[in-house]
Amino acid sequence: MDLLSWDRTPATRQAQVLGRDPVTGAPLGGGTEFTAPDFGAVDSQGRPRIAADAHVRLANPAFNGGAEMLRRGYNYDDGAAGNDDAGLVFLAYVRDLASQFTPVLRALADGDAMHAFLTHTASAVFAIPPGCRPGGYVGDSLLG
Repeated sequence: MDLLSWDRTPATRQAQVLGRDPVTGAPLGGGTEFTAPDFGAVDSQGRPRIAADAHVRLANPAFNGGAEMLRRGYNYDDGAAGNDDAGLVFLAYVRDLASQFTPVLRALADGDAMHAFLTHTASAVFAIPPGCRPGGYVGDSLLG
C-alpha cells in the first residue's frame, strides 16, 4: 500500500474509498466497527452513503453471490528511517477458491477505489489440512 499517498489523502476521501470511517472502522451511515453496513443508506442528496466502488461494498457477500471467506489483514512496517517497506499481508481462508475467493477478487479488480493506493507484489495458495481430534494427528481425517 502506498502509505505516503494514503496518509496525504483527506479522511473524507479515505472514508469513501473504504466505505468505513478510517478512524473508528464504523461503516458509513453509522454504528461501530462491528455494525453491518447499510448499503441502502443515502445522504441528504439521495446518494448512497457507501459508494459503488467502496471496498466494503465490493467485498461484501451480498454483492458476490453470497461468497464468504474468513479474512485477516496484518500491517507491517520495516520501521527503518528512509525505508518505505510497509504494507499489508492479506490472508483469506476458504474451502473453494472458485466459488468463494475468485468472485470477490474479480469484483475488487473491476472497480475497487482502493486500487489507486495498492501495488500487489505476491500471491500464493496453500492447502491447510483440517485439525485433529484428541489422540489424532493433523490431516488424519483425510485418510479415511
